[in-house]
Amino acid sequence: MAQPVPFSDAWIVALDEAARAHDTLCDMASTVTLSLEYRVADGPIWHITLADGEARVRTGSATEPTVTFSTDRATALGMMNGYIDPLDAVVAGGLSMSGDPRPLVEHHAVLATLGDVFGAVRTRTK
Repeated sequence: MAQPVPFSDAWIVALDEAARAHDTLCDMASTVTLSLEYRVADGPIWHITLADGEARVRTGSATEPTVTFSTDRATALGMMNGYIDPLDAVVAGGLSMSGDPRPLVEHHAVLATLGDVFGAVRTRTK
């Protein structure tokens, strides 16, 4: 299988496949409704939606994102590769967030599980 280039359409498809195949994430999506939008400067806009027992990653803007994250490409790559902690990126000003962050705290286990999904794709990324 070819390795997807970060932030490419193939990368987003790989994330979607990993999310849909992750039983724990889909189980969580049966009790949690969450939509996270990501905007990478000079890159794609994509979003993760958890609802109705389904976990999906799609290109484009979310209809009603719970939270939107915006960053530059270097910070996004650093977070994707595990070199930059997202909280450190927020504190340093490299990652901005809009929307209501309270659901992120409430559903911290979902975020940790998303990290597992991204990790699975990260090992296959150029």
